[in-house]
Amino acid sequence: MNKSVIGIDLGTSSVKILQLFRDGTKSISRASYKEISQEGWWNAIRRALAKLELDSVEAISLSSQVGTYIVNDSEVISWNSGIGKEEVSEIKKKYEPEIFLKEISMVHPNIVSYPIPRLKYIKEHFKNIESICQPKDFICEQLTGKRVTDQYSWRGLANLDTKCYSAFFLKELGIDESVLPEMKEYTSFAGMTKELLLGEGRTLKAGIPVYVGLNDYYASLLGMGVRNTGDLFDISGTSEHLGVIENEVKADTELVSGPYLYENVHYGVTASSGASIKFGLRLLSDKEIEMDKIGKNQPPIFLPYLNGERAPIWDADAKGMYFGICENCTSEELAYAAMEGVVFSLYHIYESMGCPEVKNMTISGGAAVFPVLNQLKAEMFDIPAQTLEENETSALGASIVAALGAGWYQTLDEATKDLCKIKDIIYPTGEYREWLQKRYSIYKELYPSVKLQYEKLKELNS
Repeated sequence: MNKSVIGIDLGTSSVKILQLFRDGTKSISRASYKEISQEGWWNAIRRALAKLELDSVEAISLSSQVGTYIVNDSEVISWNSGIGKEEVSEIKKKYEPEIFLKEISMVHPNIVSYPIPRLKYIKEHFKNIESICQPKDFICEQLTGKRVTDQYSWRGLANLDTKCYSAFFLKELGIDESVLPEMKEYTSFAGMTKELLLGEGRTLKAGIPVYVGLNDYYASLLGMGVRNTGDLFDISGTSEHLGVIENEVKADTELVSGPYLYENVHYGVTASSGASIKFGLRLLSDKEIEMDKIGKNQPPIFLPYLNGERAPIWDADAKGMYFGICENCTSEELAYAAMEGVVFSLYHIYESMGCPEVKNMTISGGAAVFPVLNQLKAEMFDIPAQTLEENETSALGASIVAALGAGWYQTLDEATKDLCKIKDIIYPTGEYREWLQKRYSIYKELYPSVKLQYEKLKELNS
């Protein structure tokens, strides 16, 4: 039999399961969910599993969104909730950066969904706290009966070197470690599957080893084959992560810098890239963007902050905006501006990182299929942009961990070199860079000019 392993990736709106066979072939199953709950997640996973050939599976590993918390096996605080905004401000004022570096291996970022601000809120607003976990921990328990997590899924509360929760911050928060999932190395064995009914007469057999796995972000980096210092990566999706592998943790950054599987990772996250791209595609309809025609005109400039923005402006109340619409502006130009605005937001993060020296950009996620976006990235960053054969990189990263556990490979390096393949390389032409840079300089001036108006708009709409 052609043996296989499975990587389960729970995203913010759907589950993707990648089945990797020993002969190198792959199968992907997807299922969406609308209900942000344990039942919604698990039903989607069962539906996706039921579509696969399960008799050949000899190992499973997991990947999931983080920043979503399940309290007492009932109430869910979603990753995109504003809960934690006041708390993150309080803890950053209370503790010096050196404390964070010692206890959680990184300076605490301005991200409200990190564990310390969210647990602070939970401690102050819930009585009789019996359990707190995240979606991947819940999935592990559904599969094996054991609630096990990894240090990367609890970045911001775990010391990434010792692979343990910070005893100091647990004491400061008044949280007993016993209410949290057991923490193990991401490649560790978590338990064996129970026999699980999947519906339509399908079952997942008992006795399949399950390996702990990673948060979706690090699993995606693993599935992209990002492992060398200086590797620049762009993970597109609902939000978009742009970052670089570096040889040390940055203590003075306003972005996120901390230990990664290989070296350290320094990155920023947008809030609205996915929504902005969808917005542009709706305007475009069935037409295509032709760069040579767009470049001869003066399309408007777009702020892609439809759902607020994270790095580097950190303003949840920001909104999208077109600047410079003229009488004969076409739908193609409006769509182009939305795409360009997303690329400008990424370059803004790159500048906030200090413009590190990089040789190429590896792109993954759903937006990697759009040629104009990829060309814009190559032109704006003035480096080759490479896409991958497999864009479901979080699910692939989970499958790589499962393949390592099954003994298919001896090291992660061996696995990623074999499984992470480049599809296309898009080279910059240099034709549009000067034009894009001039437009980008206007883009950067727009947000500070209208920040006060965003605040007034929020008051008007409240």
